[in-house]
Amino acid sequence: MNAQSSNPVILPVITVQPTVGEVIEEVNSGIIPSDTFWTSCYKTGEPSVHARINVELDERDRNLVRLKPDTEGVDFQARKEPGASRSYRISVPSFHISDARVFQPIQEYEDSKTLNPPNPKRVEAFDVSPDGSRFATGFLDGSVLVYPTSPVRESDSFSPRRVTSTGSKLFSRPHASSVTTLQFFPSSKVLLTGGLDFSLSILPADLPDTPNVTTEKTVEAVRTLRGHKRAITSTAIIGVGRNVLSSSLDSTIKLWDVPSGTEITSLGASSGILATSTGLKASSGGDVLSSDEREVPEVQSNAVFAGLRDGTFEVFDLATKKSAFRSHPPARAQQLTAIAYSSQRHTLATGSNTGLVTIYDVRNLETPLTSFVRQGGEILDLAAFTAGASDSLGLAVATSDGLPFVARIGADGTIQVDELIGVDCDPVRHVRVLGEVEQGGIWLSCDDSIIRRYAYQW
Repeated sequence: MNAQSSNPVILPVITVQPTVGEVIEEVNSGIIPSDTFWTSCYKTGEPSVHARINVELDERDRNLVRLKPDTEGVDFQARKEPGASRSYRISVPSFHISDARVFQPIQEYEDSKTLNPPNPKRVEAFDVSPDGSRFATGFLDGSVLVYPTSPVRESDSFSPRRVTSTGSKLFSRPHASSVTTLQFFPSSKVLLTGGLDFSLSILPADLPDTPNVTTEKTVEAVRTLRGHKRAITSTAIIGVGRNVLSSSLDSTIKLWDVPSGTEITSLGASSGILATSTGLKASSGGDVLSSDEREVPEVQSNAVFAGLRDGTFEVFDLATKKSAFRSHPPARAQQLTAIAYSSQRHTLATGSNTGLVTIYDVRNLETPLTSFVRQGGEILDLAAFTAGASDSLGLAVATSDGLPFVARIGADGTIQVDELIGVDCDPVRHVRVLGEVEQGGIWLSCDDSIIRRYAYQW
């Protein structure tokens, strides 16, 4: 039985007014005596539930905010999690939802030059540096901006901290048309970019030395890699970055030598490649090719998982330079638009343009562990992560309907959902999970040009 022939789990969706934190904060600070915000719960095939939550100060304890739903069967509570995050808990018994968790951003990054409501400059590509010191955004005009991040501070506020870009930043225009992918090297000081113009570039990403002064430093690409015949769709850094990988709609994955700017090898996929994920192989085997002198040793231990336009995924062994597995064609037409591999949990997740997410154990790719869907919004990006000694896999999901979430998937295939709120209906195109999720390690980029950062409690 393949994933598409089984019945996926249908997950509920909890939505909360994006400005809920501001509403509660205004009442909590005494600016207004009371206010309301809305919350709704949806599930395909079932009646939706809607409620207005009344916000008011306790009559005796003026430091206590009371949240009172106007609908029976809905319970909503605001909580301060350990660390720096405000979150909410909601229970809807009719949906079998008990104490579901809802997280709001702890930071929202804005740049007046790209925000420009009601026509923001849409972020087409996004990444956060491994050391968390900066993030990069790419745009339709081929330009790239690199910004410094701001430290996460302990706060009792219900509202996200808005960080306005008034300090130093980098600017570059490495592509003739839209930037399609961005990825920092492990040093956090170099950036790999890919574009709709079939090329890749290597950019210096050192920020100006004047962080508190408004400065826009322009940089040029130090290397341009050409060889693909269609748009670049994803990239990966091998080791410290002497070798990099790229995938394309031309159905190839290319391994590059960065110092010389030359192509080492090219692997052919069965269809156009929409997304890839790279990591250590679960096992090794097959005939290992003699290594090119430009190839770093780390290449041999890695595999590439490619989500394809025809709805299948393919696994490539970088030691043998061959396809090691291809999934069965789907029962219904779809494209695999996102893919994420966790070496720690030996788990692969695929996401489609039909909203279907499927989870596999890479040691048995023929049979999925589980699959799930929400409202059918296209899955635009996936990021897998683990936390502590938990056997569960965390999967942060970016969607076209503006309802991003985290799915916690147990070893037995059970699924729990945590909502990431703050986006107002705009598509969320990218998600990154960085370091300790509890310290603000989940990042989202959205079509409203705002970068949101979440502290997530496992």
